[in-house]
Amino acid sequence: MRILEQAYYFIKKATFRIWALVEGVLFLRLALRFLKANPLTPVVHFIYKYTAVLVSPFENIFPNTLCLGRIVETSTLSAMIGYGILMYVLSRLFSLFFKG
Repeated sequence: MRILEQAYYFIKKATFRIWALVEGVLFLRLALRFLKANPLTPVVHFIYKYTAVLVSPFENIFPNTLCLGRIVETSTLSAMIGYGILMYVLSRLFSLFFKG
């Protein structure tokens, strides 16, 4: 039983760290888009390229909006909310198996 508890806490901690990393990178993408960062610079291009996979399921749900003359990418906001909800649901489902 002790091994199962350790595995549960390890998996729980690892999934929360991965989720935090995903949310952080998506927030960075959102901030770079809002601040009109140059997509030709290597760092910005790298972030846009690798976060496009995370944002693509949420493309065109809502139109992008303007705030203070800058673009607010609603697909990235939707992705952040969607992955947050997914993480919550998965953690609740996983905790059903390991009450203790």
